[in-house]
Parts: sequence; C-alpha cells; structure tokens
Amino acid sequence: MATGNRKIFMVFMAICLVLLWGLPANAARVLKYGHNTKQDQPTGQAALKFAELVKEKTKGEIIVEVFPANQLGNNRQMAENVKMGAQDMTTMGLAALGYLNDNFMMMQVPYVFRSQEHIQKVVKGPIGKEIAENIAKKDNIFLLAQDWDRMVRHIGGRKPIKGLEDLKGYKVRAGVLPPIAGFKAIGATPVKIELNEMYVALQQGVADGAELPVDYFYEYSIHEVAKFLNLTYHTFGTQFLGINKGVWESLKPEHKKALQEAADEAGAYNNKLSSELENGYLKKLKDGGMEFIKTDFDELSKAIEANISEIAKPWPGTEAMYRRIQEVK
Repeated sequence: MATGNRKIFMVFMAICLVLLWGLPANAARVLKYGHNTKQDQPTGQAALKFAELVKEKTKGEIIVEVFPANQLGNNRQMAENVKMGAQDMTTMGLAALGYLNDNFMMMQVPYVFRSQEHIQKVVKGPIGKEIAENIAKKDNIFLLAQDWDRMVRHIGGRKPIKGLEDLKGYKVRAGVLPPIAGFKAIGATPVKIELNEMYVALQQGVADGAELPVDYFYEYSIHEVAKFLNLTYHTFGTQFLGINKGVWESLKPEHKKALQEAADEAGAYNNKLSSELENGYLKKLKDGGMEFIKTDFDELSKAIEANISEIAKPWPGTEAMYRRIQEVK
C-alpha cells in the first residue's frame, strides 16, 4: 500500500474507532443544572459554588453547567424536565414539588411554618424523609437537599395590615395557588398579576399590595409605590436541589458522595448569604421610605388554622400534612 493511501487508511480507521467506542474513558461527564434565580442572588451564587465544588471533588470527572434565571423554562417546566430526564438538575422552592404531587401544595400556604428554624426541622426530620422518598418513587427525582433557605415573605403595599380586619378585602397579588387559597380563606381578595406589572398595578390601585420576599420589593422597585412593608412573616421557605433519579443511580459511589457533600456545603453557603442579604434589603427598603408595620402573626395564623379544611380541599391529604407540620416543635 502506498504511503499516502496508508495515511488515509489510518485516519479512516481512527475515525471508525471513535464512532464505535465513543468518547475517551476519561472524558468529563456534564450535568445540566437549571434554576429560576438571577445569578447574583444567593441561590444563583450557591449554584455556582455547587458546580465549583463538584468539579473540585470529582477532579474534573463531572462538570456541572449552570443555567440561571429560567433559561431552561419556568418552575413547572424545569420540574417536569428533571422528572423526564430532559435536564439533569434543578433548584427551586420546596412548594414547587406541588407541581408534581398535590401533597406538597401545603408547603406554601401562608402560616404553615412558624419560623425558619421550624421549616428546617420539618425538612430534616421524618416529614422531609417522607417527601424525598415519595418524590424519588413517584416522580423520578432524587433530592440531594431540601434545606437551602429562601427569604421570608411579607406583604408590601399601599395600605397597612396590623391584623385580620385590615386584610378583609385587601387586593393582594399572589403568584401561585397555595397563597391564593390561604389569603382568600381569611378574607383577602387575591389578584393574579405578573410580577413585572406590579409597579403599575400598585400605582393605579389595581392591587393593594403583593406578597413577596424582601429582595423582590427592592429589585422590582415596588418599594417606590408601596408605602408600607407589612411584616406578616406569612411564608418561611426552603428550596430543594434535585437530580434525575436515573442520572443519580448511574453515578459511581465516589461521585455520589462528592455531589452530596457539594450540595451540603453549597446549601450552607446559600443560607449564610440569604441571612446577610435579607438584613441588607430590609435596611434598603427602610432607607427608601417604606414604613414597617408589625402585623399580628398569631391572629392571622389562627385564622388560617380555623380554615385549613377549606384551604386543603383541592389537594386531598394536605390537611393531614398541615397537622403533622404543626406538631413539629
């Protein structure tokens, strides 16, 4: 065989081997991780920290590509994507599991949790374990973590809320079904308004206020048209970090260990950032002219409890979960 033909033959054989055998054995495995938070917010920073830790702990054998700010879809779409394996991982509020399983809608009903410490105890205890087992079995998602903190939610608006009477007929913007059901049951008038339309809605009186975490009031300039920050403390929340169950089960034991360690360390980082930034945002809102109103937490939480059977009707089994959550001390 001539030298030129031999070279061509060798190149052809090399191409065939690559096609037959695929990538080299030492090629990095890439996991696609999408979430709904802006990259500069605590969860966005924690996601990048998680990716950094995974690369370090696996010596580059696993690379996590992070897609922030709903680049891979909204919460419902990303939950379904991970379930079906269209994306590998996601982080979002624990209540988003309600998109997959009605039993978890209760996680975002107002006044289900008494404090951030309370929800942390719930997700790290038997209820959290049950949630993880249920989601893995029914929805094909393995939960690496359920304890990445979210900032507490309050109601900011044009009118003050000191107690239950002030909430009667109050047009409050709520983005998802659980707070809509909860506030409606205790006399408020929930309105469905896109977040980027809240500024104008408050200006024009279409809404009296919005239930949001404190960073949203500032980042969306809502504090400019909302005179009062009603410190309702109605929703304490955490986020889960989930991975497609099939992907998880395909990992080597040492890689599973690395991902779990990275999830725990990135979670602690997220929680530290959230705590620090929440205090900072409260200061910004006060400096920006918002008047802080102390709302009667006990009165509103008792009103929710008195109406919990009605609130839970659309989601069979969630009243029992509410009762179990209240028993956690």
